[in-house]
Amino acid sequence: MGVRPPLGRYIAQVWQRRSFIWHLSASRAYSRNQGSYLGQAWAILRPILDASIYVVIFGFLFHGSAPGIDNRAAFITIGTFSYTLFQTSVMSGINSIPTNMQLIRSHRFPRAIVPLASVMTELVLFVPILVAMMIMTMITGLLPGMGLVVPTWSWLLLPVAAVLLATFSAGVTMFFARLGARAPDIANALPFFLTLGRYASGGMFLLSAMVPDGMWIKPILLHQPLTVYLDLFRAVFGNEALIPMTPMLWLEAIVWAVGTFAIGFVFFWRVEETYGRD
Repeated sequence: MGVRPPLGRYIAQVWQRRSFIWHLSASRAYSRNQGSYLGQAWAILRPILDASIYVVIFGFLFHGSAPGIDNRAAFITIGTFSYTLFQTSVMSGINSIPTNMQLIRSHRFPRAIVPLASVMTELVLFVPILVAMMIMTMITGLLPGMGLVVPTWSWLLLPVAAVLLATFSAGVTMFFARLGARAPDIANALPFFLTLGRYASGGMFLLSAMVPDGMWIKPILLHQPLTVYLDLFRAVFGNEALIPMTPMLWLEAIVWAVGTFAIGFVFFWRVEETYGRD
C-alpha cells in the first residue's frame, strides 16, 4: 500500500493472481442470495421478471416500438437479459473498493483484482441467465403474433459475445471503481445513468426505426458500445433479418471491449497507491 508499480509489472502481477480472481468470484457467486428462501434462483428470476414486464409494455401495448421485427418479445428479452450483465457488473464494481477495505489493508496485491473479481462474479452468475435467456427466447415464439425462434449453429457464439460484453463492462467498472473509492455518493446516482443507458441502447425498441434519419445523434446511438453488444446478441440468435451477424459488428464489439478495458485499467492503475488509505 502506498506504492504504484510500473504498468508492465502491475499487469504481470494481476495475471499471476488470475487463479485468486477466479476463486474469489466463484465463492461470491455461490454466496449470492443465500440468505433468501429461493437462494440462487433469484439470479435468474430477476431478469426474467424484468424481461416479462418490458415484453408486456413494449411488445404488446406499444408494439410499434420495433417495426419490422418478426418477434418483438424475443427482441426485448434478448436486450433485457444482455443488458443485465453490464448493469450488475458496474453496480457491483463501483463500491468494490470501500466494501473490501479490510481485505485491501490486510493483504498486498494489485487492487485491480477487486473490481475484476466483481465483474467475474457477474459473469459466472450470467451463465445460468444465458441458458434462461435461450429458453425464454424460444418460448416467445409460441406467443400470438411472434415469429418462431429455433436454435442454430450461431448460438454457439453466445459465450463469446458474453465474454466481450464482460470485458467491456470490466473497463467501465474499473473506471467507476476508482471514482467510487473517493466519492461513494456516485453509487447513488449511477442507477439513473444505467436506466438511461438501457433506453439509449435500444433495449426495448429498434433504435434505427425510432430515431429519425438526419438527426446528428443517430449514428452515435447506433454505434455506441451498448447498442453494439445488444445487436450482437440479437444477431447471434439469428431470428431477425433486420439484425444480421456481420464481420463489422464483431469488429466493433472487439474494438470497444479491448479499448475500454485498456483505458479503464490504466485509469484505475494511475492511483493504485491511494487505495486503502483513510
